This record gives sequence, C-alpha cells and structure tokens, in this order.
Amino acid sequence: MTDQVHKLGEVLRAAREAKGVDLTRVERETKIRERYLSALERGEYRELPGSVYTKGFLRNYGSYLGLDPEYLIDLYRLESSSPAVERPSAPSPPRPIAGRRARTFVVTPNAVVAAILTLLVGGFFAYLGYEFVNFARTPELRITDPVGNVNGYAELTMTVRGVTAPNATVTVSNLRENPSVEADADGSFEIDVELVPGSNVMRLIARDPVTGRDSEIEERTVVVVTDDGESPTPEVVALTVSEPAMDATSTGTVTISGTASPSAAVAVSAVLATPATPTFRVTDPSGTAVAIEPADPTAPESLALTADPSGAFSGSMSLAAGGWDLTIVTDGVEPVVRRVTVVPGEGLRGTIRVTGGDSYLEVEEDGTPIAGVSGGIVADGETVELAATDDLRIRAGNAGAVHITLNGIVIGEMGGDGAVVEWRITREDG
Repeated sequence: MTDQVHKLGEVLRAAREAKGVDLTRVERETKIRERYLSALERGEYRELPGSVYTKGFLRNYGSYLGLDPEYLIDLYRLESSSPAVERPSAPSPPRPIAGRRARTFVVTPNAVVAAILTLLVGGFFAYLGYEFVNFARTPELRITDPVGNVNGYAELTMTVRGVTAPNATVTVSNLRENPSVEADADGSFEIDVELVPGSNVMRLIARDPVTGRDSEIEERTVVVVTDDGESPTPEVVALTVSEPAMDATSTGTVTISGTASPSAAVAVSAVLATPATPTFRVTDPSGTAVAIEPADPTAPESLALTADPSGAFSGSMSLAAGGWDLTIVTDGVEPVVRRVTVVPGEGLRGTIRVTGGDSYLEVEEDGTPIAGVSGGIVADGETVELAATDDLRIRAGNAGAVHITLNGIVIGEMGGDGAVVEWRITREDG
C-alpha cells in the first residue's frame, strides 16, 4: 500500500534525477517553489495549497520533465483520495515564503508624529473656516431704544441705545447733526441725537473694526410735537454752504449743498462776474487772425431747493465758462455768496446752431469731415455738435445763419447773410 501511495512521487523524482537536475534548479526554471516540488516527490500533500494549485504544479512540472501531465494528475487523484492521506477541510491558496502573522496595533514615534500633524492640520483648517465665516459675516446692529418709530415725542434730544459688534463705530446719518460713537467691549452703545420739530428720520450704521464691514442700516422715525399735539416753533438754523467752496473751479456743472432750517426753501442764483478768455484762435484760409467778440453767456434760471426734515439741501447748476457769483438765500438769515470759476474741458467742444435760414456747411474735426453734415445743406433750426481735439475747419455758405458756441464761449455768427466764410479754429494751450 505504501508503494502505491508514493508512486507519483517516485515517478517525479526518478524523472528529475534522470534529467540530472536538482530541486533548486527546477524551482528556478519552472517558477514552482522548491517546498512544493519536494512535497510532491515525498507524497506529503498536506503541505500543498490545494487540489487546483497542485494540478497546475503537476502540469508544469510534468511538461518540464517530459512526462504526461494527465497521467500524473490521475496518479494524484488516486493517491489524494486514499484514506491514509488526511486532507484539510478546505484548500487554502499558496502562502508567501515568509509566514503571515496576525496584525497587532503598535504605537511608534512615527505614528505619534503623524497623529499630531493630522490634528494640527485639521485644527488649522477649522480655524480658517471659523475666521472666514466671521470675516464674511455682516456685523449685527440692533436698536433697543427706541424699539420702533416714535410719534408725539416732545423733546429735541433723544438717546438711542443698541447692541452691535464689540468696539464697532456707530454713525448716525440723515439728521441735522450726525454724531458717531464707539461701542464698548460687549457691543453696547448709546448716542445722543439732536432732533428738529416735525418728522426726523434717523439712520444708523455700524462698522466692525475687525472685518471692516458695515452692518445693515437701521432706521427710526421720530415725530417731535408739543404737549398739545402741535409741532413746536421751528428753531432758526444758520445757513451753511458746504459746496461749492469759495473760489472753487468747475468744468460746467456746479454742485450746491448745505444746511438750513428744516424744510426751508432755498434759492440759488448766478451772476456772471468775469467773462471767459478764449483758449483757441480763429483764422481765415490765408492764416490771418479773425477778430471775434464773444458775447456774455446768459445766466441760468434760479435754482429752487427745499431742505429736508434734517435741514440738508443739495442740487446742481450748469454754467458756461467764466467767473460766476452764486448767491444762496433762505428766509431769516443772511445770504451766502460763493465765487466759482468755470473752465472749459479738454479739446474743442461746442455747437453750430443754424438759425434765420438754411446754410451750406463743410465741417472737419481734426481733418475728418463730419459724416452726414459736411458738404450738405443744414436746415434752419438744426444744431451740429462739435468735438475736436486740436483743430476745426468750418466753411459756411450763409454765414449770417451760422452761430457758433465753443468751449462755453458764445462766438456768435460767422459773417453776414449770404456770405461765404471759412474759419479754422485751433486750440491754444495755456
């Protein structure tokens, strides 16, 4: 029985020895581990990984030795089914040369360092997220007193209280006087505001010193009345003008702003003080200077403004080139006068106004004819806009109907009725 059991191994060993090779060389050339080759030759099938792998070994080993692989497999089936050979309940795959060990948790210095770094990186990103959320957040502003709008308030001073970001600056706007205050370390603040008879609409905003962001605007309306329900006698407020400053310079549109009595009517008028000096010269086709006598510009209509409940007023007025005296007037106080000089802008800008008849026109701006105008008839009542950098050429077939305004200076008509006149207008720096 023993000879039969080990017949496969004897066949393999005899064929190998006949080939003159050892197990080490067979392992190298067949890639089958020496321990498995030895187990096959000794018939120790318990040391083999399983039936499927063993049959594969036999095919490779048999081919290498020149034996019939199927014959070897049949011998293996016969011997492996013998009761004398104990088989494992389930085949296991080949194991690596080094035996496997159960994993155990080992604390090493590298593991400790890695854990600390992970915690630090996670904490850093958590901090960045926290800072980003706080930086992007609009600061809180909550008015606690008065909670809402107030009607029938009998005083001209009110203390406003609230809560905002710590150390934030709270600023009042839209009143006659607009104070500001810094909140304390807890964000609490209180600020005294001056009111005027009638409706007072105060607006408050807070700026966070850490993020530099502003809160939403909080608004309260306070209506000041006397004990009998009537508005108290308005307080006379001196007229102040913040714009324009004295001897201000403008290029055409002048802003007027300031404060007066609440809801007061404010009138602004302008009077020409000094005519503008032309910043260009006019010549005929031969280069001879053309004497021009600019007309004084017409003063604009008076500007009517109304102060708001806080007494603030503002508006604007368009003025031609020259020096102008602006007079700002309101009832009960001395008027305020501001001298403003209006200077022309860059280049040569103005209009050609055709009036009193049609006229043939040739108009070139810096050597380029104006499309749709130059070389044609311009009808009575039409206006041509001029915008050149350095040079204008104007030729009129009915010069008496052609009136030119340039850089805010009214030049007037180019010549007599029916006359053919050509001008070249060039800019003079300084």
